[in-house]
Amino acid sequence: MWLHLGAFLASKSPKTKETYIGILKEFCLYLNVEPGSSASSKALLKITHLHAIAFQEWLKKRPGINPRLKSSTSKALQKERFKARKKDGTENTQSNATIWKKCAALRRMYRVLVSAGLGIKENPFDSDRAPPPPKDAGRKRPTEMVDFALVQEILASPDVTTEVGRRDRAILSLLFGAGLRRSEVANLRIGDVRRSQSGNTYLYLRSTKAKKDSEQAIPEWAGLVLKDWIKDRKKQGALDGDYLFISYLGKDRSRPSDEPISHTAIWRLFKRYCLLVGAGSTKSPHSARATAITKLLTDGIPHRLVQAFSRHASIQMVEVYDKRRLTVEDNPGLKLDWKTT
Repeated sequence: MWLHLGAFLASKSPKTKETYIGILKEFCLYLNVEPGSSASSKALLKITHLHAIAFQEWLKKRPGINPRLKSSTSKALQKERFKARKKDGTENTQSNATIWKKCAALRRMYRVLVSAGLGIKENPFDSDRAPPPPKDAGRKRPTEMVDFALVQEILASPDVTTEVGRRDRAILSLLFGAGLRRSEVANLRIGDVRRSQSGNTYLYLRSTKAKKDSEQAIPEWAGLVLKDWIKDRKKQGALDGDYLFISYLGKDRSRPSDEPISHTAIWRLFKRYCLLVGAGSTKSPHSARATAITKLLTDGIPHRLVQAFSRHASIQMVEVYDKRRLTVEDNPGLKLDWKTT
């Protein structure tokens, strides 16, 4: 059983593999067996959809990320009150989206075990037998777009008289100008910044979430910012095979290292610059991706072409990132009036 699961996980990206292993370990914890042991093999091969339903109920009581909405009510009282309510994103337990993701991962892994002929005749996590909670209900931290008017202020926030500031400006330019994910920014090498025959700058993205290499065009203004940063990297002695964005050492962050910038560091710098311009504390690097997609759609670019930019598997996913649907500015409710004169 573990050989089949290992072969399945080997085909996944490193991040996805790490996530799946964590979910599998958590399921073993629920079953009270040691992952990788013969006892866990027997237990995992014997479960039914009733175990899957019970696992969901167990997850609903497990601690999760804190909600954005803070409450003065004690956690114990909140837990008591929420027993009879549907999850609405204000709980400190795991969200519907998290539970849905874990059930989906286990369903895929059991699909492998069923097809391997190990004695399992049905998938215990089949959504018909053990329906997961609605993933789009009760979200704790939905991705929020950045106001278009604030994007230029964010891009101008870094202190470009320092290397760190110029690095941060280049990172922000790719987040807003190319709609990249944090992992894609961190994985970039200097040689991945290229120019087409007509002179347009584009990025060569390696091993993306879609498990394939991609070429991503970027606007001219972002290309110029990137060009300046590459000059800094070359002055540091970096070659084309070195990471484009590196971390800095020391209290004053003045010493460049050979290590790539971490995903957490990208998250922190984005949050910092958003706070500086008053964009709020609820924005994340993924907000830049949603903002870029929404801006293209607002400018009248067809969904099919925006899909080529976002590199999503379907147009439906592009619609998920279209934050125009969340605005109240054009809602007819603003004009509702009961005055008779």
